[in-house]
Amino acid sequence: MSSFSFELFEELWYKYYQKIFSYFCRQFDESTAEDLCQQTYLNAWRHISLYPHKKIQNGKAWLFSIAKNVKNDYLRYKKQHEMNFTYLSLYENDIPDSQNPDDSILISKALNSLSEEDRALLSMSQYLKSKEIGSALGISASAARSRIQKAKERLRIVLKDYEINE
Repeated sequence: MSSFSFELFEELWYKYYQKIFSYFCRQFDESTAEDLCQQTYLNAWRHISLYPHKKIQNGKAWLFSIAKNVKNDYLRYKKQHEMNFTYLSLYENDIPDSQNPDDSILISKALNSLSEEDRALLSMSQYLKSKEIGSALGISASAARSRIQKAKERLRIVLKDYEINE
């Protein structure tokens, strides 16, 4: 991508806003997701306004990197202020032929039992390629794939403990 211009920012907004918003919706309620999405774009605006000649190579990975940082800042703030929150299930609609209405609650509990890094990796993997995740996290694409696979395996183990079969 080229250096900053209003047109570039507008392109990033229209092209990736829904994906960034969905990333936050997988982890938080809709109102919080909207606030965090707005903060992500505000941070992006500030950065590209301060550094108008800096090239943005991959807008999607760059925005998800900002989104990850916004999420981490928000979680630190919540932890400092001892406010509770619940992650929404990433997979509540992926359970085939589930007859148990409590499965989505159990899946949310399973996700909450994972580390913050695992939840972030699982969420990012819904929207980004491993190369983009690696770029956002400062690791290689193969390291990103490996971490995602390990996070999925840990989720499978926890789901098995809750007696939920994916």
